[in-house]
Amino acid sequence: INVDLSPSPSPATNLYGINLRLGWNTTFNERWSGTFVLIPKVASDFSSGFRKGNQIGAVALLTKTKTNRLKYIYGLYGNTEEFGLLLVPIVGMYYKSASDLFEADIFLPVRVDLNYSLNRTLSTGLRFDGLGSSFSIQKEGFNDHYVTRASNELYLYGQLKITPSLLLRGKFGYSFFRNFKVYNNEDKIDLSLVGIFFGNNREILNQDLNDSFQFKFEMVYRFNLVKSNPQP
Repeated sequence: INVDLSPSPSPATNLYGINLRLGWNTTFNERWSGTFVLIPKVASDFSSGFRKGNQIGAVALLTKTKTNRLKYIYGLYGNTEEFGLLLVPIVGMYYKSASDLFEADIFLPVRVDLNYSLNRTLSTGLRFDGLGSSFSIQKEGFNDHYVTRASNELYLYGQLKITPSLLLRGKFGYSFFRNFKVYNNEDKIDLSLVGIFFGNNREILNQDLNDSFQFKFEMVYRFNLVKSNPQP
């Protein structure tokens, strides 16, 4: 991400995020299962290497299986952002049509993905992403500051399955209620709960951004660590 730090002697910097997801999935009974994921993360401009921007996130999800094609999901996401503790309750569902052509993958308020398969390799869909993030800044002229990123992105996409593990995806959409705000590293809040900031007396140090159209191209590789046994 390239973000404007103006006014500043160094008016722009690049922001990066690297995370590792360590998860455990368990089945309680025929109706209920759980997924628990630990997400250590480094998010910064990497001007000082890996010394700054260390965060720890976690998500706990309980899934209720109504049928083989319909599941309800309840959970909580938390992360130690640069500004303080972030908590996001999650309510969602997964649905797959009887024709296997339509899928709905919903995690409110974080993500909505509606996908329709045109054939075995090509699909199209509508997606919403709404989870923000924060990054440590160590660039000269803005040492010991951090930037918060909030962006609600709604876009159409086309997806090509090269192999069962390799996907190519093109997206076009609009980013609204978008902002990248820079704060002093000592400016913290008490708690962020679903976008509501408690104890927020921070001073914004840069100029805000406008909403805009976006185009993205992604390559996704999925590691299949467990293979299902073939059916007789």
